Amino acid sequence: MEDGTQLKKVRELYSKLVEAQFSFMGKGEFHLKEIHSAVKKRYPGLCDDNYLCRECCTSGNVDLEWHHRVRAVLGVLKNKGNVRKGYNRGYWIFGK
Repeated sequence: MEDGTQLKKVRELYSKLVEAQFSFMGKGEFHLKEIHSAVKKRYPGLCDDNYLCRECCTSGNVDLEWHHRVRAVLGVLKNKGNVRKGYNRGYWIFGK
């Protein structure tokens, strides 16, 4: 049974990403896999590859929950105009 530690970690990751606004990515267009890699490198203790979305979300799947949080932050920042979707599926553009 999950003791809340994993949930606290993904919530902390979400907060840190919102605060950083992916500034560590630099400017340019990046594939989601590159973004995941950069996030895991920057916040390794908050990216648990054993915690799946279905363990946290009512309609979750078998993807990693921290991946879900990364996509959620990208969506929030997109709505604020801070990032935008790339020209091809799975790509995101940072910087102006």
